Amino acid sequence: MKNKKIVIIGIVIGIILFAFNTFVLPIIQENNSKSRVYYNMKKDEDIIKKSIIGIMPETEMDGLKSRGGFGSGVIFDKVDNIYYAITAKHVIDDPNSSYKLFTINTEFNFEIISLENNINIEIPKEEYYESLIEAKIEYISDSTDLAIVSFVSDEDLPVLEIEENDFFKGEKIMCIGHPEGHRYYVSFGIITSDIKNITYTKSNNNEKAISVVEHNAYLNQGNSGGVAINENMKIIGINVGGAFTITGRFSKGYMIPNKIVKENINNWKLNNS
Repeated sequence: MKNKKIVIIGIVIGIILFAFNTFVLPIIQENNSKSRVYYNMKKDEDIIKKSIIGIMPETEMDGLKSRGGFGSGVIFDKVDNIYYAITAKHVIDDPNSSYKLFTINTEFNFEIISLENNINIEIPKEEYYESLIEAKIEYISDSTDLAIVSFVSDEDLPVLEIEENDFFKGEKIMCIGHPEGHRYYVSFGIITSDIKNITYTKSNNNEKAISVVEHNAYLNQGNSGGVAINENMKIIGINVGGAFTITGRFSKGYMIPNKIVKENINNWKLNNS
């Protein structure tokens, strides 16, 4: 009888631990990744935001235009009134689409649509889409999931430098992108791994391995191509994705480290010299 009680207690404890690790702990970790703030970095976020763009695909068929969700990018160079931004290759990899972008100065014109249960949603107006800037694809690297786009603008937008020094585990970062449709969302965290290879499934269902670094700053769809900034306010990585629990909670982010970003920019410059 005593052994039976021990078994029952063990099962109950196991169920509690499973429920905690599966449902409770991921919520706590995701909330931490969203609420974490490094104030020594936050003071510069408004400046950094001016270097961040949003990129949106636009497809036209039979005279009708359709738009997808948008990704992110960061300005790293400027020549006259032409800006150059680096992003994730999978953000601009639809051959049937053209791409438009917005900057921090793009006014978000929208109308409010009322749904059932007193739910209101914001729907962009057509003039908002018409105000977006044409993006030109300059460079793509399938092996690293990086790409470069350019755009013409008379806006005064800052250019961010690539960090020359190697990253290190525990290094503080600030990430800026457009997850889940939120414009210029800022999250903070630390780098949690060395460079490692991950495999992801491409749009054509082929698998691809890329080299990334893990971190715990919050990311979600729309962050792809967004920037990770270090305490020197320089680009330490480009975000390309994340991992999520079985309940859909954010687990960890993946970024292409600065060394690989720099190599791709140098390859692009060499091919255009």
